[in-house]
Amino acid sequence: MDVTSDDRLRSVVLFGAAVAVLVVGGWWWRAAAPASTAGTAVPSAAAAVPSVGPSVSTPMERLLAAEEPDERVTVRLDPNTGEVLRVRNGSHVVLDPATGSITDIEGDPAVLFPAGELPSFQMTIWREERELAPGQDVSRQASNDGSRYLLQYRCTRPGKLAVTSDEAKINGPARIDCDGTVANAEVLPGVGPFRVSLTAVDKPIDIQAQLVALPHR
Repeated sequence: MDVTSDDRLRSVVLFGAAVAVLVVGGWWWRAAAPASTAGTAVPSAAAAVPSVGPSVSTPMERLLAAEEPDERVTVRLDPNTGEVLRVRNGSHVVLDPATGSITDIEGDPAVLFPAGELPSFQMTIWREERELAPGQDVSRQASNDGSRYLLQYRCTRPGKLAVTSDEAKINGPARIDCDGTVANAEVLPGVGPFRVSLTAVDKPIDIQAQLVALPHR
């Protein structure tokens, strides 16, 4: 064999060895490499799917979100803090859309008007707001036209307020403490006019009172 043939044979052997080294090296690299994490992190299904419910941020929205879709809910605002408060189901007011005054109520008025200034009714027969000295009273008369009558009264300053009537029955507290709480009483008159009297029992007090007519049922 001549020199040229030896050189060619040597070149073939070296080339084959190099290829073998590359193949073995590639296999080792794949075997030793850590398991692939698929590159960038894939967000979880919970993070990728947006919330299907509406954003609940205000007290009113939180209250309504907790209710059944077909449930009737009546709410009122705290006059001092503006906080939305739950009102017992079934108790609500009917408003005149033109004036915003109350034309009728459903349910317990003590739930709707627990404290604060007396509300404005469309059919207010009389309204009193004054100071009474100990033993002093104020009396107001009204005719009976067959309506339902609601008497509301409250007082402030340490003391007590007494309520009496002539020619009518008062279904409500006959005496209250003057802590600002609104008392509500249904007035059941006889066949003619009737009178309601409010008296400061033992100390000077400030009173608010009103008699309102509600639609007959």
